[in-house]
Amino acid sequence: MEKDIHDRRPVKTRDAQWAVSAAAFLRHKGCTPNGISLFSIVCAAISALCFLCAWHLDNSLLQRGALLVAAVGIQGRLICNLLDGMVAVEGGMRSPAGAVFNELPDRLSDTLLFLGAGYGLTQVAYGVELAWAAAFFAIFTAYVRLLGGTCGLAQRFTGPMAKQHRMALLTGAAVLAAVVPQWGEPILLATLAIIAAGSALTALLRTRDVLARLRQGEAG
Repeated sequence: MEKDIHDRRPVKTRDAQWAVSAAAFLRHKGCTPNGISLFSIVCAAISALCFLCAWHLDNSLLQRGALLVAAVGIQGRLICNLLDGMVAVEGGMRSPAGAVFNELPDRLSDTLLFLGAGYGLTQVAYGVELAWAAAFFAIFTAYVRLLGGTCGLAQRFTGPMAKQHRMALLTGAAVLAAVVPQWGEPILLATLAIIAAGSALTALLRTRDVLARLRQGEAG
């Protein structure tokens, strides 16, 4: 159990007063960590739907609104990811199935967001392909991290395109696209390309790190 706590993603916001208060409020209301984890998928699905519909809307104001809601949904997903762990660990509500609920919703959320953004593009080429590439390599980065854990190593949440980096980039792209919707589709296309390439690099670097640490253990 202590190893699981040690393998938590380092998040500075965990010590923020608003996060502590929000976690305490959720515990008081009877919310479970696993339920909060599942709700993160709802936030991601709302964002994905907004991305999917934004460029099919004729009204520029509606387009901007959809993109801003998409950005808010991404941040809502991240807040759920923060609070579920706080309620589980600091709130003493950990469960044997917690690790499953901690990982699977993240993989689903990433996939929904990238595919929503990619399939929603109507005026640029290769949006769908880049969306699938981003989703694949995002899952692969998590796989390599967990693979290190199964080998007995401490999990490392390194970048350059870990979850928080992917979501920050996609959030920024959604806000920027809302500001200049005439350039929104190229902005999102470039963002998906950067996420896909950065996630592939992250998976490679994590793999090298796992192998290096295993060799060091063998040599010792």
